[in-house]
Amino acid sequence: MKLFSILAVSILLFACNNTKEVLDIDPVEVKKAQIGDVMQESAPITVTAATLDGNILSLEIEYSGGCKDHTYELIGSEAIMKSLPAKRAIKLVHNSNDDTCRELISETIKFNIRAFSVTETKGSEIVLLLDGYKQSISYVYP
Repeated sequence: MKLFSILAVSILLFACNNTKEVLDIDPVEVKKAQIGDVMQESAPITVTAATLDGNILSLEIEYSGGCKDHTYELIGSEAIMKSLPAKRAIKLVHNSNDDTCRELISETIKFNIRAFSVTETKGSEIVLLLDGYKQSISYVYP
């Protein structure tokens, strides 16, 4: 009887061992930054924070809208300022699609900024100067 009880408890303990693998999926699409014309026109936008994780630059932004889809491009200047470390001007280009609504929208957008590196060499550093953002962003190629 004792053996039966131990066997029954063991079966119950191990039979209900259902493990689910939880995937850590970030719902924010990562767009690709590119080298181009940083003098492009842009709808008004405010960058409130910028964080860098490897090649991924996350920008917390605010803008007026709410009625239409907005699109973004992160453009880097072809010219690199000769300093130590090197510096590159970058611009967030915001296309509001003529959205005339006035709701304050806050969101996070992400860009792979690999194209902004001076060289694709581990440890290569460049300072990114984001138009309209007070702080510089130090990018070290991972």
